[in-house]
Amino acid sequence: MEPLLILAGIILTLILLNGLFACMEIAVVSVPRTRLKRYQKEKRPGAATAITLQKEIDRFFATVQIGVTFVATLSSALAGASAQEIFTPVLEKLGVPADSATGHVLSILAISVTLSYISLVIGELVPKSLARRYPGRISLMFARPFKIFADSMLPVVWVLTKSTAGVLKLLRIRETPAPSLTPEELRMMASELLESRQIPQRIYEMLVRVTRFSQIRVEDVMIPRARMIVVHADSRNDPTLRDKILRIFRKHPFTYFPVMDRRDENVLGLVNVKDLLLRDKQHAPSELLRPAFFAVRGQTLDRILSVMQIHDEPMWVVVDEHGNIDGIITLEDVLEELIGEMESITPVEMTSQTPQSAPKEDFEFTTDGLITLHELQEQYSISLPQSLYYSTLAGFMLDKLGKIPSPGDYVEFENLRFEVLAMEENRIKEVRVMPLKTSTKE
Repeated sequence: MEPLLILAGIILTLILLNGLFACMEIAVVSVPRTRLKRYQKEKRPGAATAITLQKEIDRFFATVQIGVTFVATLSSALAGASAQEIFTPVLEKLGVPADSATGHVLSILAISVTLSYISLVIGELVPKSLARRYPGRISLMFARPFKIFADSMLPVVWVLTKSTAGVLKLLRIRETPAPSLTPEELRMMASELLESRQIPQRIYEMLVRVTRFSQIRVEDVMIPRARMIVVHADSRNDPTLRDKILRIFRKHPFTYFPVMDRRDENVLGLVNVKDLLLRDKQHAPSELLRPAFFAVRGQTLDRILSVMQIHDEPMWVVVDEHGNIDGIITLEDVLEELIGEMESITPVEMTSQTPQSAPKEDFEFTTDGLITLHELQEQYSISLPQSLYYSTLAGFMLDKLGKIPSPGDYVEFENLRFEVLAMEENRIKEVRVMPLKTSTKE
């Protein structure tokens, strides 16, 4: 009986060792790298080793698999070899000869069920549950012993890695880099952090904006040409340029204005009102003008922001592929997509304020026809189809109507009606948006 107890102790030890491998596998994968780096700065033992295990993740997984496979095989072999001897008393009570074929099969079946149950509970489920709850603590505790074992298994790991690569090569499967997190996955992580109250609402909103930043184009946030407030001049040396700038500034107290040629609408330059204070009337009017920088329609905000930082100019003129002026975009417009609303420096015609909420069933509002589809999505959660040919609500309606509309014309899309309220020459100036349920009752 004593040898059987020793054997049972060895098998239980192997199962616990299997649990250690399973526990480390989950812990090292689950603990954030940032937390380990914080532990390393705090000089906590095992932190640097745990970071090394994460960096060499393929080698780590191979080592875990070696340990799990070896332990499971050895424990199964030991249990199988002694199965008949262990269950002989039970079989005799059942009247089954222990040395018969039936007795042998029943012994193997019984030891397999028992060993599987103990291995699953003690060797898998419990260790992995602990690892999910305390990934940092467990990683620090066992990182160094595991690293020693991994180093001792280096030749075996090398053979396995090369063998795996060879099989994949035979199957013509190319090795690909480890996939990074997608913006959608990052947004889901931010949402989980918000729900668990690990980050405040404003940080969550900023993280969401950051993940969408590289997908937003300049035409989504620019001030369209029809809404631009500009200073018209006869030339760069127009003697009345200073007075014209002051006249516009009194009506629209912004910092920057584009200066355009009255005859051909070409941009002569940009003016910063503060420059008027630094240069008296003795300076030539052209000295008030700063060179204009141009952004091409279709550029993303991350690209335009990097260029703005290089040239240190907060206002850019947006042009299309033909060089025609589409609008202007400022550093303020770009940064608002990251941090939210800021005090405006942009010369833009002010329209009525629009509620910053999603439409309800009885929700109805009026908006400028030149509101961009991006702004419509951000402010009202209304998503309209994108196109290369338009970026505003007015452009969407013109595309659907196929003509220059008159007040009262409308477009129905999904559960909403977009009705033209006012026109300015051939431009849709004002649009009323209402649910179809409301509009059909009228």
